This record gives sequence, C-alpha cells and structure tokens, in this order.
Amino acid sequence: MFEKLIILLSGIDCSKKNPIDYDILLHSPGQSLDEKLNKIHDEMVIKVLKSVFFVWSIVILVVVFKLPIYYEILGFVLFIIYVIWLLSKNIAKIRSYKLGRDGERSVAQYLSVVARQLSKENTNMHIYHDLVNEKEKFNIDHVVVSKKGIFIFETKTYSKTKNITNKITSNGKELLKNGQKITSNIPLQVKGQVKWLQSEILQITGKKYEIIPTVAFVGWFVDAKKIDDIYITQAKTISNILENQYSDILYDDEELKRITSCIHKLATVKNENYKDICK
Repeated sequence: MFEKLIILLSGIDCSKKNPIDYDILLHSPGQSLDEKLNKIHDEMVIKVLKSVFFVWSIVILVVVFKLPIYYEILGFVLFIIYVIWLLSKNIAKIRSYKLGRDGERSVAQYLSVVARQLSKENTNMHIYHDLVNEKEKFNIDHVVVSKKGIFIFETKTYSKTKNITNKITSNGKELLKNGQKITSNIPLQVKGQVKWLQSEILQITGKKYEIIPTVAFVGWFVDAKKIDDIYITQAKTISNILENQYSDILYDDEELKRITSCIHKLATVKNENYKDICK
C-alpha cells in the first residue's frame, strides 16, 4: 500500500523495466561500508523530516489556538538542538566508515595493478570484493584466485598521528599500532574468514583448499611479516604476497573454474535496496 502511494506520487512509470540484472552484478570494493553509510544517511534524513514536522505542528498550534509566541521559538530551539545532537552522534561513525571504504578501494586498485603485471604469466587471476556472510554478519574485503593459489586480503585503515613515524609492529602474538595493542583481535577475525570461505568452497567442490590470508594496512609502515600464519604487509606491497607465495601451478583450468564459480556466487549483489519498486 505504502509503495503504491510512493509510485503514484513520484510518477514512476512501471511499464518500464530496469535492464540491469543485479543477481549477477559483482560487489564493488567497500560496498558493505557504502551500504552502511547510505543507511545512516537515510535514517538521518527521516529523523530530520520528522523533527521538521514536529516544529510545523507547533507553528500550526500557535496560529490556530493563538498560543504565546515562545512556544514557536521553543520548537525551533529544540529542532536545532536535536539536529546538532544527531550530527554529533553519527559524525564519528560516518568518518570511520568512509575511511574504511576508501581504504578498501585503494587496496582494490593495488590488486588491479598486480593482476595486470601478472597477466603476462597467464595465471588467470580473478579478483573479488566484499564477500558477505549474511548469517554471521561479517565480510571478506578481497579474495584473489589464480592457478597459483587462493588469497584473502583483509584491509585495515587507521588514522595516523601527526609528526611521528606511524608503525604497525608485532610482539609475536598481537599486532601493535604505534606500540599500543590493537583492540580488535585481527588474527581471530581473519581465521574466521578463512574457515568460512573454505567451508563454502568445500560444499560445492567437495575439496578443502588451502587459503593464504593477508592483512594489508593502508598508509602505515609495517614492521611485521607474519602472525599466526597470517601475512602482515603494507597495502602498497601486497604484490610481494601474490608474486612470491607460489612458483608452481596448483590448479588446472577446470579446477580453477569450480573454485571461482563458488566465490562468484558469494560476491554477487543480494540486497533488498536493489529490488525494483514496481515488483
């Protein structure tokens, strides 16, 4: 009922059909974070519109019932306070999501450059972004599949401190940011990603494949090579992981096709936001 009203008021022509098949459209880098940003934006717009309606209700009441003008002034003051509170509540989250999204986009560009460089070796490299585990609510930022292996890249983008050399280091068990322990358990997070992707591929191919995980820090100097069998690197040097891991061909064309068909399904758009409102 509500959707029909929107269609009527907006003048949407439902005799037209969207030519895009979203079921086969691959996720773009940072898409999950983009969707979170859009959700915050939509929620803020709705809340501001509701508060505007509240203020206009006060104005109407003042005019109709000839109430003192300070009720109207109070309504505007409350509106301004509410908008400021709404912005202050969401600005840090918006900034964090944008930073993470742009970090994933930069790593995606590095991967594209590496893919072009390695194309001369005819390794049939496939790059996928933002594989989403809907059940457990997490995603894998980047997956690279070639005849030489399956690679996961988890992107980390942290703000840097001015006027110092910003470093990522390791004490052997934990990752440190400028000497301070990183609060999130990155190795545990990445191991969960590997386990999930292995199980998804196993369901389709019947075979458990080794997956090489890497954490790529954007814009930081990294003085750590490996922790818990997870490679640690700067985003701009991820080519070293792909170029140096395997020198031999591991998968033939048929096996590579089975692996990529599984990952392709995990990396396609399945989001209610993309459904046609006329359906």
